[in-house]
Amino acid sequence: MDFTLIVQIVIGITIIFLMLFNIYLYFNDEKDDTVNFIIKKWAYNKYFFLPMAWGILGGHFFLGSQVPILGPNAWVPVILVVILLLAILIVGLKQPKDFVMKPSIQFLLLIIGVLYGHFFWSQRHLDYFEFFN
Repeated sequence: MDFTLIVQIVIGITIIFLMLFNIYLYFNDEKDDTVNFIIKKWAYNKYFFLPMAWGILGGHFFLGSQVPILGPNAWVPVILVVILLLAILIVGLKQPKDFVMKPSIQFLLLIIGVLYGHFFWSQRHLDYFEFFN
């Protein structure tokens, strides 16, 4: 069984579902209930680790260096990501209820995440493969 094909199908179905669900939520009677709005609201409040997580994933998947700082296929970057994001989550959860993160700090977290994903947790060194081969 080709698990690569199964993973590609699951990811494709998930993306299509999220897009269709977001369209449905946009046109329903509730105001501000889309996936985009809820994630944005979370990121402005106690879950301000989200911009960094998106940055890390963006740097990991779409950028990436040919020679990652911690070596190819290293498990250390993954452990560091988990520890880093959990630490930021804990800090966020300790903030007061009315806490709002400044957009400039969110942007800084996003950039730090992109740099981490690019230099430390890169997958650019791996061989490319064709989709649905």
